[in-house]
Amino acid sequence: MPPVKPPKPPKPTAAEIAAETAKITKASTDWQNQQNAITTMQALFAKYGMTDLANSIVAGAQKGYSSDAMNLAMQSKPSDPSLQGLYDAYSKRFAGNLAREAKGLPPLSPDQYISTEDAYRKILAVLPKGFYDSQSHFNDFIGNNIDPSQLQERVSAAQKAIDNTDPYYKQALQEMYGLDPSLMIAHLLDPTAAAPLVERQARAAEYGAAAARQGLSQAPVSQYEAYATGVGTGVDAEKGMAQVAEITPGLTTLGQISGDQYNQQTAQEEVFGGLASARRKREKLSAQEEARFTGRSNVESGSLGSGMTGQF
Repeated sequence: MPPVKPPKPPKPTAAEIAAETAKITKASTDWQNQQNAITTMQALFAKYGMTDLANSIVAGAQKGYSSDAMNLAMQSKPSDPSLQGLYDAYSKRFAGNLAREAKGLPPLSPDQYISTEDAYRKILAVLPKGFYDSQSHFNDFIGNNIDPSQLQERVSAAQKAIDNTDPYYKQALQEMYGLDPSLMIAHLLDPTAAAPLVERQARAAEYGAAAARQGLSQAPVSQYEAYATGVGTGVDAEKGMAQVAEITPGLTTLGQISGDQYNQQTAQEEVFGGLASARRKREKLSAQEEARFTGRSNVESGSLGSGMTGQF
């Protein structure tokens, strides 16, 4: 007896084919929509420095975590290790909130946090790029509860101080450090990290300004900065530059007569640097001029010549 063949399955009807095709199309469309949504979210989050957070949210969703579960994990340390990356990414992005909570201040919501950062950026737009505009700076501002209005007051005060400052001082800052007005404002704003640098450069600029007021040429910036940090005699910039301007022309002429170079740099080395060799050179030139004036030769004033030999 021949084997019985199983009956052939019935051919799907046109309606069934259409229904299955619709299911496949919908699944494909849903998947594409999901991918588009993920791409859009990642692009938006990246704009606000939240790439790690976006990736953690996508990973959590793909593992089946609900939005409520992920939102809770972002706000407090999760018990589920699988959500630790989400918590870490959120804490890193909104680090200022951790500092606020440590000080007993309420944390900012993500939209409040980002809005505050945007306000900071607008205020700091008058400053050079790279000054106070990093994420770490914003985190510090928020952690220290610095309201945008407070930051605006500080920037405005610095702008006013620069607008009203001595033009010779501004000229010195421009010539010595290449500072445009925005950089000058930055000089006045940083009260902590750059305080030693700002103070040294500002004091060094006082020497440059004093030189400009006396019609003197500018010495190397490093020399002024050394004087500003206390190297040398500590003579006041204005008083010292006035002395340099007074003695340099005459001693330069005497040096040319004697074949012994003397210039503004030599004078500054004595007045500000306290160099004994510069002082001896001035004394020698003065003594030689006195000898010429009184008719005495260098040989007749032998103690001077022999005493100076090989000393500078």
